[in-house]
Amino acid sequence: MRLGRSARAAIIGFALTLGAVACSTGGASTASAPPSAPANGGLEKTQLKIATLPAIDSAALYVAIDQGLFEKEGLEVTPQIVQAAPEAIPMLVKGEIDAMFGNYVSMFAAHDKNALKLRILAEGSRAAPDSLSIMALPNSPIKTPKDLEGKTINVNVLHNFQELALTQVLKANNVDPATIKYVQVTFQNIMPSWKDGQIDAAYLGEPMVTAATSSMGARKILDPASGPAAEFPISGYVSTQDWYDDNPKVSAAFQRAIHNAAKLMENNREVVAKVLPTFTQIDAGTAATVTFPYFSSNDNPVRLQRVADWMLEAKWLTKPIEVKSLMSPTTSG
Repeated sequence: MRLGRSARAAIIGFALTLGAVACSTGGASTASAPPSAPANGGLEKTQLKIATLPAIDSAALYVAIDQGLFEKEGLEVTPQIVQAAPEAIPMLVKGEIDAMFGNYVSMFAAHDKNALKLRILAEGSRAAPDSLSIMALPNSPIKTPKDLEGKTINVNVLHNFQELALTQVLKANNVDPATIKYVQVTFQNIMPSWKDGQIDAAYLGEPMVTAATSSMGARKILDPASGPAAEFPISGYVSTQDWYDDNPKVSAAFQRAIHNAAKLMENNREVVAKVLPTFTQIDAGTAATVTFPYFSSNDNPVRLQRVADWMLEAKWLTKPIEVKSLMSPTTSG
């Protein structure tokens, strides 16, 4: 398969999105009186270091910087890029960074194991329709979701958000998820593994969905971000409970800036496309057309509770997590 420069850059960007985030992959707000907005001098501190990933999902942080939204709140934010969220957890615990961006599956697992006492500062990204796809090759006997039973499907990391969301969608389509065999395949090896028959169906995201359709005649079998997994929460901005207790006004200011960035991004994809080349390997041409996830302009404990509940159902947690108790009061939107 030959792809142009823009497509190759976007593929690299998607690899970082699924690989790096997975290694970490509107409605009611929290019912609590939010801290009032500080008038600059009211902040406990003004300079923040935030560990982030070279992935589209973390774009709100960079839009907030580019559009002066942190500056408006009296904050100076310095991103510190890591390749996988687990790299940042020890940094967070040691106080080397103030907060980090990572996916909820990994964060909840760390909280469950007492690796950190988690505090969610702001929601980040949610899966958008057709941003992910389970696909079959044109000569494959797989024609419907039911045909996936007993088949082998790739994931970037076992027991993370890809598998968690797909399990629920499979059940909604009368497919027994226990019959699916998941194998961990690095992003660059998905196509060779698929063509060689090592996997029966491919778990892809854009721009690979379009590339596989146009160059290989691949067929879409199922959308992992549909039905019960619609707007599945993928990642967010978190810190420790101790840091939050010491910096409640900073936390509120940070959350407002992220929420306001997401509001700006909802109807203006150009502000997202502008920043993507600065922290991902996606070039400007591809950034103008690549599919974005949803960016959260408010925090919703109900939709986020799904992640913890599904993890408990999958026995990825040792005990229930009440997500609302981990969330900061919503101060905007």
